[in-house]
Amino acid sequence: MPDSPDLTESLCPQCLRRIPARRITENGSVYLEKSCPAHGYLGKALLWNNAPRSYSEWERPLDKNVPRNREKEPSPPPGYPLRCGLRPDHKQRTCTAVIEATETCNLRCPVCFASSPGAPAKDPKKEEIARMLRSLLDAGGPCTVQFSGGEPTLRDDLPELVALSRKMGFDHLQINTNGIRLAEDADFGRALADAGASVAFLQFDGVDDSVYKRIRGAGLFETKQRTIERCAELKLGVILVPTLLKGVNDDHIGRIIRFARKWVPVVKGVHFQPMTYLGRYPGKPRNEARLLIPDILDAIEKQTLGELKVENFIPPGCEESHCSFSALAVLGKDGRLIPTTHFDSVRRSRPCCSEDYARRSIDHVRSRWRYMEPGPMPILPGNRAGSGPAPEDDLFERIRSHSLSISGMAFQDAWNIDLERLERCCVHVVTPEGKRVPFCAYYMTGTRGRRLYPARKEY
Repeated sequence: MPDSPDLTESLCPQCLRRIPARRITENGSVYLEKSCPAHGYLGKALLWNNAPRSYSEWERPLDKNVPRNREKEPSPPPGYPLRCGLRPDHKQRTCTAVIEATETCNLRCPVCFASSPGAPAKDPKKEEIARMLRSLLDAGGPCTVQFSGGEPTLRDDLPELVALSRKMGFDHLQINTNGIRLAEDADFGRALADAGASVAFLQFDGVDDSVYKRIRGAGLFETKQRTIERCAELKLGVILVPTLLKGVNDDHIGRIIRFARKWVPVVKGVHFQPMTYLGRYPGKPRNEARLLIPDILDAIEKQTLGELKVENFIPPGCEESHCSFSALAVLGKDGRLIPTTHFDSVRRSRPCCSEDYARRSIDHVRSRWRYMEPGPMPILPGNRAGSGPAPEDDLFERIRSHSLSISGMAFQDAWNIDLERLERCCVHVVTPEGKRVPFCAYYMTGTRGRRLYPARKEY
């Protein structure tokens, strides 16, 4: 990559060619500007607003001794990031591995970046998924595994895949789901929980049917509530995952957090995902239509009436700083959220990406994104089980069982992709061949829907 901090590389939205680009700042906002030799000047894509945190403020110090990727290829194949998985010098290990268990889905959501073909898709066999899991072990050991799709719960053998993953040493397993089958099929949900699923990564766009009819094409709010009730019975943690569209449901941000607060301890977090322009999007997205991380942070503070403030949110220590945000809060006995994170603490922290950071990131997700049974503190040195104050009076017990994570991740599209940022991606899709591909690269499409990774079906 170029040495200048303003220069980077990107992709042409029309031909997906790798091209030079530069980050420019105008009136405090940061844009990505680029031109393609074949398609000319491509304009400026807005990356970051000038408030409430500037682009430079949100950067987190990095350790020069970044973890080495353990991909077996000795050098980047020509045309990276086309069809080649991770570069050998990729700057982050895999913290979350996404395995597409199926391309089939029981919804046809216009905002979904995963293809859902109308005809039945050919699902990978159990043996193929076992090879994909083995490739993760060969590349660096167990990590968080998310079964995705399509809709993975449409596979009747999903509990078997979860049990297989557990047997191979993966102990934090997410099910990325719209929740329909979990709400309707009690036996299937029980089988998933018994097999060792850790958390339902539940599509959850708002708190009334008007939002779901607009985004998903069906009234689903009652189904979402039944799914959460079923997960509470199963003691299966839930992360609410709203896809946010500006002018559609960005006014639901505070309402979603209040909804989550009522469902603690089964709901362990809210993970916001602003809409990304993937699939067949022939025109250039308007900068005014983009919902950015600063917009979401500002909306959280305003819509929660200051219960959660911008200062409580911190940049990531795993992926590139401008990819995501997070905060951790504890539900107090008065029903209000008490934040336990603060932006200033990042300034005092050691640089991220030290040799053990990926493992600590995985451990953090494992402890915060799964159901914790309220009860006596575990046996610790110097303590006896059952001794000491009652759980409801014990701060540490309440933190363990009644914490709520509020986070979000902004994915990249062909207009705003920054390949320097892609180099630090720690969320990787595993291909049937065992390649690990940065999430945004795997789902990247050009203006006509052509995929950067055409091994999957075209849109």
